Order: sequence, then C-alpha cells, then structure tokens
Amino acid sequence: MISGPKHNWNSTILTSLAVALLALSAVVTPAEDWPQFRGQKRDGSSAETGLLDAWPEGGPKELWRRPIGEGYSAISIVGDRLFTMYGGDLDGKAVEFAAAFDAKTGEELWRVPLGEKYDTEFGNGPRATPTVDGDTVYLMDSHGTFVALTAKDGKELWRISLTEAFGSRQPHWGFAASALVDGDQVVVESGGAEGKSYVALNKKNGEVKWTSGDGTGTPGYNSAIAVGKKGKGSYIYVANQQLRCIDRDGAERWSYDWPEGETHASPLFIAPDLVFAAGAEGVGASLVRITESDGKQVAEEVWQTRFMRNHFSSSIVHEGHIFGFDNATLKSLAVEDAELAWAKRGLGKGSLIYADGKLVVLSDRGRLLLIEATAEGYVERGTVQALEGRSWTAPTLANGRLYLRNHTEMVVFDLKG
Repeated sequence: MISGPKHNWNSTILTSLAVALLALSAVVTPAEDWPQFRGQKRDGSSAETGLLDAWPEGGPKELWRRPIGEGYSAISIVGDRLFTMYGGDLDGKAVEFAAAFDAKTGEELWRVPLGEKYDTEFGNGPRATPTVDGDTVYLMDSHGTFVALTAKDGKELWRISLTEAFGSRQPHWGFAASALVDGDQVVVESGGAEGKSYVALNKKNGEVKWTSGDGTGTPGYNSAIAVGKKGKGSYIYVANQQLRCIDRDGAERWSYDWPEGETHASPLFIAPDLVFAAGAEGVGASLVRITESDGKQVAEEVWQTRFMRNHFSSSIVHEGHIFGFDNATLKSLAVEDAELAWAKRGLGKGSLIYADGKLVVLSDRGRLLLIEATAEGYVERGTVQALEGRSWTAPTLANGRLYLRNHTEMVVFDLKG
C-alpha cells in the first residue's frame, strides 16, 4: 500500500534550499576511480562511458581471478590500487586484514591485521568498505576498530576503538558502516550512547571533533551519504528509528520517523530536494521532500510503500525511476509515486550498480547480468556465472574493469572489450 500526499512533479521550484542540496562527492578523484562505498557519490553510479552495449556469449572477458578470505567488504579502487578487507590466518589465529592489491594483476601489495575475525551464522569476516582519501585509507573491522593507513604501504597513522571511546556495543552482525570523508574530517556511525551515535574525527590524527545523536549504544548497518558543497554540506543516514540529517558540525537539520527493524541500505539523495530510504523485511521504503520554513528544514513524506524492501543492497536512481531489490525481486519504481514499472524474480537478494545506461547486477549466487536501465521493461543484454556460492558484495567499476568478490575469491572483467 502506498500512502502520503500527492505532489505535482513538474511544478517543483528550485528554491535556495534545493540549490544547496547538490550531490557531494566526498572524495575528489579521477572520474574513473571508485574510492569508497558505492562509488564517488556513494549512490552506486559510475560516470564511465564507452562500455560494452551487450556482452558476448559467455560474458565479458575475464582479466584475472584470485583467492581471498571471508568477508563482505566491498572493493575500492584508486589509480592502479585495489583496497578491501578479508578474514585470514595469522600465526594460527583468525584475524581480519586490511589489504591492497595491484588492480591490473591481482597481486597482493600489503596486508595489515586489525582484530579478531568475526563469525556469524550468515557469513564471516569484515563488513565495512575502505574509504580512500588522497594517500590515506580509512577502515573499520567488525569489532569497531577504526584505523587510518597509508595507501602506499599500509603503515598505521592512527586508530581508535569505538567501543572504548564511545561506549558502543558490537551489533549482532558486526560493525558495518563505511567511513565518509568530508574536508578535514572523517565521519562514521559509532552507535555510542549519550549523544554519541555519530562521530567526526580529525582525518589527520583521529582526534574527536564532535559527537551527535541520541544513541542507544548499538550502531546500525547503513552508511551515511553527504549532500551539499564539500566542507559545507550535511550528512543523511538512518539510526535509532530516525531518517536523519545533521550538518557537518553534528547539529540536526531535520529528521523523519523510521520504522523499527534493520536498515542496511544507504539512503539516496534525488536532486533537487528528495531523499529515498529503504529497509529490510517489514521496514519498506519512503520518499521524503525537504522543505524550508521559518529558517528550519522539514522532511515531508511524499510516499511510503512496503514493496521496496532493500536488504543488504542499496537502490539506484536513474531518469525518474528507482531500481532495487524488493527482498528477492528486482524492481523498477517511479520516483514520483512509487508506481511499479517492472519486476524480475529469480536473482535472489542481489546487488546492483549503474553505468553508461545499464545496470550491472550480481545475483546472490554469483550470476552477473547486464540490464537496460529503463522503465520500459526488463531487458537483459548479457549474463555470465561469475562467482559460486553466496555473493552479497556489490560490484565495483573502475577504469572499464568490473571487480567482484565473495567469501572465497575476487574476479575482474573487462567491460570495454
């Protein structure tokens, strides 16, 4: 069921608020890099063009494949280096490693042990994705150890334990939020109590700049996005039954009541003034419009639906439509009113990214597909069985190469042919 007031989509006025809410790329890097969780704008999209319009039988050309340890950490790419995290053995102990690889060959360049490997009934190893900013990589293990390493050789610059510094409790599935770098600070959910659910640290030395939010002591699983001008914008995330926006000093700008339940997917900003968010199972999805009245920002519900339940995979927005997994069904919904454009079963709880007019989709069992990013219907342009077994980590696209991983291996495909 869809509820909420209707709006005239074509009559939206670009107010001063809307102008301010321009999408922020938190890390300034070349257009072909993928330096952090969900890409440069943290929206799952790539600006690359010139990719294959369709794949040959058997899929795109495989460039290399190599074993890797357990983990859900996604892959970040800057230049010729690949960064991710995985579980492995160190002197007979199971630990979580931060690691760098040669992006062209798959050769491991360095690895740094962080903490004990975290195991659960639905998969083991680290959850968060490295964030690369200049010559520094920011990472967090499953136990809340947050570190800054040099990208060149993995030398530790500083570290902080979120459980020790902010009284955080380890969430059931482990710490999972990926750090957001904005100007001189790095922002991450700590889940700490007493106004410490989100924290900003000095990115150079790890000193606490501010804390924000009425925390419960246990963090969630989604990662914040940023909107506005770099260094002057704000951050949007879901925590403690609130879809919430804070400014870069930690002060609340607006909030919207959020259903109880797990929300793993990141919110999406839809220019000029909309925010979409979705959660698993009974949480469903909502679209809110940000307005300004008497100098205060307010989130007004546009619509709410229980038919877009993002689980571990966040959605994509393209040309007025939202593409994402409603539990185990891939769907396209209209941004304006959540009307269903099409639906496709059979891919499980997959994940997806957008590039060059196409959706690159990875099923939860490793089947890779190229699909037209259109609301006209489901149009498949190629497929290959890329991985075997549980494949819950979203693809990464950089410099024409598609990087995938699961709990046992990484594989790279050439999407430019």
